[in-house]
Amino acid sequence: MGGFSPCSTSLRSLRDATQTRSVSQTEAAPVRLRLMITCSLAYSLPPPMNLLKEFLFNPPERKIPLNQPPLEALPQWGHWLETSELMVAIIPPGHLEVNIRSPLNLVVTSFGETRGIAAFNADRLQPYQALPGGFDIVPQGSTYSSVEDASCFVVFGYSQSFLERIVKVEAEGQTIELQPGQIPKTHWGLSAAIAMQEFFYNGQTGGAFYLESVATAVLAQIIYRRSNLSGRLKRSPEFLDPNLLKLVLEYIRANLSQELNLNQIAATVGFSPYHFARAFKVTTGLSPYQYVLRCRLELAQKLLQNQKRSLAQVAAEAGFGNQSHMTSVFQRMLHTTPKRYQQEMSSILDHV
Repeated sequence: MGGFSPCSTSLRSLRDATQTRSVSQTEAAPVRLRLMITCSLAYSLPPPMNLLKEFLFNPPERKIPLNQPPLEALPQWGHWLETSELMVAIIPPGHLEVNIRSPLNLVVTSFGETRGIAAFNADRLQPYQALPGGFDIVPQGSTYSSVEDASCFVVFGYSQSFLERIVKVEAEGQTIELQPGQIPKTHWGLSAAIAMQEFFYNGQTGGAFYLESVATAVLAQIIYRRSNLSGRLKRSPEFLDPNLLKLVLEYIRANLSQELNLNQIAATVGFSPYHFARAFKVTTGLSPYQYVLRCRLELAQKLLQNQKRSLAQVAAEAGFGNQSHMTSVFQRMLHTTPKRYQQEMSSILDHV
């Protein structure tokens, strides 16, 4: 949906009827290449890519009456992306009346100030204010009721299995439960909201891997600040041991043309996704997502030296999912296109 600004003051750019489409999972975001790690060029034929599901909802009003039993589902408002365990939605500004019992663990952050009355898992409505970068937390199975004039906001919805996995190692078998309520304004909350706005606006560049990475970072911060285990989680290593780093890099290199996600990579060394991502970045200078993207770019460059390979074949074998996303990566990181790069390499090789 490139070109649609999810925080515009209206939904005129959406179709009147609810739409749904699937988005191939890809990795294609600009990064700063700060680490000189040479990526192995082993690859295999890619399996079918998993899909992000996308929904655009434009109801005539956004109202779930407070004088009725809570809705046992999330209201279909705004622009959604879903995986099997995670959903993220951007809801445009406007007047809302909300009355739900949430089927997911919800974490909500705003771009601007929101005022009204609200109740977190309680019957009594109280004056309510949400500031940019702050968080509202609605645990799975709890209720949330409000009447509010809302700014544009981002909703992260997590399954309980996703929640348990984020800091599984550090929790040491204890059940994790989020606590309903609010977290005051934070700089990282607004950064996460902006990252999601750019992700939606730019056509979901980076796919489910990028979405999962941002959602994981947000949820881990919430667990540390507003859960039954706040202040009690086992401290994780700050760096990856060299032998563990070697295992991770070998796993990534061997699976470049397949779908990769943060949970899979972290599991190779027995880390929870959040702490693996932190330790990997401290150790290498790149996030796991950035490193995978760089390796895929280098693999594509290698494959393009063979003039018999089509651009579509190269994109698939390098794990980009489709040719357009590979082109986007080349333009942003190498300031050229795959086709031009292939032609230039052909000219160079012809003179060797």
